[in-house]
Amino acid sequence: MKAFLQFMFGALSITGFAYAGADMPSGSAKGSLTYEGATAELKFASAFIDQKDERKPVILLITDKKLPTEKWTSEFDMMRDGSKWSGMMFCLDKDGNVFRSDVHMNGRQASVSGIFELKIDNPTSKGLTGTAKASEGEKETKLDVTFHAALK
Repeated sequence: MKAFLQFMFGALSITGFAYAGADMPSGSAKGSLTYEGATAELKFASAFIDQKDERKPVILLITDKKLPTEKWTSEFDMMRDGSKWSGMMFCLDKDGNVFRSDVHMNGRQASVSGIFELKIDNPTSKGLTGTAKASEGEKETKLDVTFHAALK
């Protein structure tokens, strides 16, 4: 009986984790990012379509500060904004696959790839919910966040 309860509790935990972002308010995130010795608490999530890129990628931002993404139509708007924020930027193609990821830490940007795993529950939804983690085995950079971003 004890083994059965442990199995059931574990299954419930995994199921709850996989859909945790859907239970969060739109625009929110919960988790943290550690990069080059600095740690940021991630509280906000937003997404917009880059209208100036011919591929029309979705730019997903998971950040420590609320950013004015409702005004942005391209990645250039984000760069011109001048806000010093920390968090992650994921660029998604039309099928929801990540083709680029950037770490932002205290206003500094670093393009990184291959060290993050992004799971979006439904890439075609207007509300992007999911999780992002550092890849297994990654020792220096830590990422563990659940998010719910409205796609404008």
